[in-house]
Amino acid sequence: MRDVVLVLHVVLGSGGLLIGPAWAAARLRGHPATGLAVAYQVVVAGVAVSAGVLAVTDPQLGWLLPVAVATEALVVTGALARRRGWPGWRSWQPHLLGGSYIALVTGVLIAETGNPVFWLLPALVGQLPIAVAKRRLHAVGAPPAPVPA
Repeated sequence: MRDVVLVLHVVLGSGGLLIGPAWAAARLRGHPATGLAVAYQVVVAGVAVSAGVLAVTDPQLGWLLPVAVATEALVVTGALARRRGWPGWRSWQPHLLGGSYIALVTGVLIAETGNPVFWLLPALVGQLPIAVAKRRLHAVGAPPAPVPA
């Protein structure tokens, strides 16, 4: 059973790592990419659930449970922020959705290397695309500049 859940976890995580950039690229081209957005959210939910199962069934993987919950919270909150038009969503959404993607990358790097530097490196590298996304969202949503008289 554990092996099946682990394989599912790896397949879903790989899917998330592929869908995330495809979704971002589609958004940059001006497409709504709703299907990719839903796919990413479903895949991240699957990764979170499978990580939770692995954490509960193997005491050495207990650290996965809070990471899984946090990752799912990031993706759900990021999606809701824009859909519901929460105040300041243009500032929060890139951090939330970017954070969920950073969590996927971090998980792969930690699982493959075990090197603690990979707990920080993806978060540091991820700040540039998050900043670009924030700038783009604010530029799109900014009110038009006043016309000089």
